[in-house]
Amino acid sequence: MTKMTGREALIQILRQEGVRYVFGIPGATEVFFMDTIEKCPDIKYILGLNEVVCVGMAEGYARTTGRPGFLNLHTNTGLSASLAMLLNAQKGGVPLVVTAGQQDSRLLLRDPALWGNLVEIAKPFTKWSAEVLYAEDIPVALQRAFKMAMQPPTGPVFLSLPQNIMVESLDFEYKTNTPPLYKLRPDKDALQLAIEIIINAKNPLILVESGIAKSNALYEIVRFAELIGAPVYQTWMSDVNFPVNHPQYLGALDPSDPKTREIFSSYDVLISVGIPLFREAIYSPNPVLPKNIKVIQIDDDPWEIGKNFPVSCGLLGHIKETLIELIDRLERDMPVQSKEEASFRRKDIEKERQLMDAMFLKKVEEERDLIPISVRRFVVELKAAIKPGTLLVDDCWSSSGILQRGLGFSEPLTFQRARGGGSIGWGLPGSLGVKLGAPDRPVVAVCGDGSALWSIQSLWTAAHYHIPVTFIILSNTTYAQVKVMRKKILGGDVSERHEGMELDQPEVDFSLLAKSMGVKAQRVDHPDALNDVLKSAFDANEPRLVEVLIQKTPPI
Repeated sequence: MTKMTGREALIQILRQEGVRYVFGIPGATEVFFMDTIEKCPDIKYILGLNEVVCVGMAEGYARTTGRPGFLNLHTNTGLSASLAMLLNAQKGGVPLVVTAGQQDSRLLLRDPALWGNLVEIAKPFTKWSAEVLYAEDIPVALQRAFKMAMQPPTGPVFLSLPQNIMVESLDFEYKTNTPPLYKLRPDKDALQLAIEIIINAKNPLILVESGIAKSNALYEIVRFAELIGAPVYQTWMSDVNFPVNHPQYLGALDPSDPKTREIFSSYDVLISVGIPLFREAIYSPNPVLPKNIKVIQIDDDPWEIGKNFPVSCGLLGHIKETLIELIDRLERDMPVQSKEEASFRRKDIEKERQLMDAMFLKKVEEERDLIPISVRRFVVELKAAIKPGTLLVDDCWSSSGILQRGLGFSEPLTFQRARGGGSIGWGLPGSLGVKLGAPDRPVVAVCGDGSALWSIQSLWTAAHYHIPVTFIILSNTTYAQVKVMRKKILGGDVSERHEGMELDQPEVDFSLLAKSMGVKAQRVDHPDALNDVLKSAFDANEPRLVEVLIQKTPPI
């Protein structure tokens, strides 16, 4: 054992846990920690100018590396300001270890400045939330925090660190946990039931979401879909959970849309993999799923299985391992006739996909020369200019479907978006975390103007730390996604002006904002200029911003 102060112990634990970056914004309650980290060149402190930026960066880093992102925030105000992005991390199952400096515990009864019950503030947004009262408890608390963040279902955890424990001494000893090998296998009887349902299915459908990416099961879900001859949809594309350019991928389904109920009615088996059934955005008295459909739900979180709808078979286990077992059993036990039927279904699905692709290309051609620029034309030019191996971060909500379809993401990590919906504003800071987590890969963020305004301070951080991300802001001077949702609820036209949904008068010039924060920028208002400007930004090897003036009416 070694005698050291609490702040020295905290830094030593971060080293042993492999933390390379601390994302944060300090205040008086963090001065002891900040004084210590200044003397620690092997752990880099990344300053965000508000907590939305800090949490966004940590999430992007965690999702890209598969390791917990570490945050240090400023007491009540800092923690409270972080909650929108912390909610994103919670809903997306992103492993974060979040800390905040608390006032000296000997002052707490006196209601000191900026005091708050940090544990209770964080609790609704985290898996575990606690305050460390004694310096001797720092090793136990940090070890538990890193364990809980990575233990399925993964997610953020929180620790409140009073000032006085940072300067108190303790006999320090710390041993890192065994790596979290939680690849639980599904129940054998449940597996057998699932096999029987799949073999007897005449028209199965697969739904996927972020559980695929989190368990690194992209290859397995493709093999599974091809084996059973099922179309694949997502309710919300937040990662590459199925190759977008695969002939069996048919796009996104909105569970709140009546058309989705019609689609489900033509299938007899739904296989849900790593997806909540369902996170509906709009209430409807009509159930999303028809009564006669059989549901197989695969997840590593027991809370999700059968949560909202009865399931015919629930498979609880590590998603990748569960798919491997299903594939092995089906390859062995699937009758020849079932394999032939799956082959016929695949051909029908491929024809449907070809028709969808033809319609998309027709729309691209129709909109080619529009001014302001069509989103489809922008995506075509982006695809032509983007470098191989690029990781793209998406925060352009009303244009996201076109972006996904046009670029055809097929490899892990090449597409990241806020999981499960969540708050806008993740794209700019998230891309910085992605770049820090994958320094050898090009990183591009495509954000709507409304999203960018939530976290525009990210540009200063990019310039300050020389983080070479290309930021593309699609500017249509409106909250287009809100108008899309308004139309679903109230009807009307998405091109209409509505109170609280317009971002003009005055119109924000993002290229000027970027330059004021140290990022070189260019504004593009003509489609023929896009290719050259994008290529120049991608070749710069420094943070750059391209503002693209697009059609005000969101693409449908």
